[in-house]
Amino acid sequence: MHTVENVEQRVIGVISDLTEDWDVELEGGIGPQTTMIGDIGFASIDFIQLVVAIEGAYKTKLGFQDLLMKNGAYVEDLSVAQIAEFVAGRLNGSLPVAAPAPVAANTAVVATRLTSIPESERVTPEKLAKFRASIATRKLRDDGTPKNPPALFVLSPPRSGSTLLRVILAGSSKLFAPPELHLLPYNTMGERLKALSGEHTEHLLDGTVRALMQLHGWEPEAARAFVSKCEADDMSTKAFYNLLQQPLKGEKLLVDKTPSYVIDVDILKRIEQDFDRPLYIHLTRHPLGMIRSYEESKLQRLMPMVQEASFGSRELAELTWLTAQQNTVAAGQHVPADRWLQIQYEDIVCNPTASIEKICSFAGIPYEDAMINPYQEMDQRMTDGVDNASKMSGDLKFHLHNAINPDAAVRWKQFYSEDILGAQTREVAASLGY
Repeated sequence: MHTVENVEQRVIGVISDLTEDWDVELEGGIGPQTTMIGDIGFASIDFIQLVVAIEGAYKTKLGFQDLLMKNGAYVEDLSVAQIAEFVAGRLNGSLPVAAPAPVAANTAVVATRLTSIPESERVTPEKLAKFRASIATRKLRDDGTPKNPPALFVLSPPRSGSTLLRVILAGSSKLFAPPELHLLPYNTMGERLKALSGEHTEHLLDGTVRALMQLHGWEPEAARAFVSKCEADDMSTKAFYNLLQQPLKGEKLLVDKTPSYVIDVDILKRIEQDFDRPLYIHLTRHPLGMIRSYEESKLQRLMPMVQEASFGSRELAELTWLTAQQNTVAAGQHVPADRWLQIQYEDIVCNPTASIEKICSFAGIPYEDAMINPYQEMDQRMTDGVDNASKMSGDLKFHLHNAINPDAAVRWKQFYSEDILGAQTREVAASLGY
């Protein structure tokens, strides 16, 4: 039996460790009524670190999404006591009916469904053209070397469930599915380093490091040193892919799920150029599901190559979805049907077993029971990042859950009507089965 008081002390210890180097001065120190944002200054990534640290301390998944979200929106603050009450309830099996009320009395959100928008906010062909023009142009070239062995590419825009799918695939003994690699948009490792070294994109470099750690059993320092040498030598990204595939010895298929690939059709064309008979999973999600996920995550930028920042968040999300789907469909027209699988995120969360069996049949691998439990064997699935889980290259919200949740398929319906979508978006969505 875990008492709230004992859990409080452990949570306080975790918070103290996380904030050891912070300039936080609290009279009397951290206590039950200390609030994460108001008193300590937590940001969203700090909550992820806290979640991962608490789950690590108790060695169990707790499903913090139920605590951090209320009525479809994130609570504005939480106290130590509220976190401890939730954790104790989960550990003792007495799950609360609802998450504890947020600290501030006015933070409860009543969902207002958006059924219409001004014409000025609607996505139009003109806005799409402007958005496409804002995407950084790339000069991708063929280095003339032989093609790499087959690989499996998951193609989807961000916020479409690709992290969940990757972790599911990582449960197969026949697949090697590391975090986002971010290799295809760049000719060389040096070019990649230069492009992603900014403050908001530097963590995207870690997918290759984490992959090498898993492949060779290396410590972070050794894997980083290896990648740094590849960058200094300006190794081609095509050659680096080969370095990842060699240890697999043809016994496992490399999986690359990097949402930024779909923003440029020329990036997608490179897959056929550099790989022998690659396989593709076109992962789709209802545009409003993707848009809602984007808005509640408060992301500032969906893609590292998108330079335009003048669109509103909902417009930017819809334009990204539309561009990604148009590009992916166009690329798929040049791929034989036996190497292309379209699957809906909604099917994965509502009918996971059938969806995973379909994927396994497509990839020519056996279905394994471990795949249906993506929140087990987390180290093997590479959800921990290089230094800590909050640096994982992928959707950090994955860590807030403890099971596949079918409600995620339709949650957007509380907030949006399809009438707010642009005509092109509705047309493409219909062609994809929505």
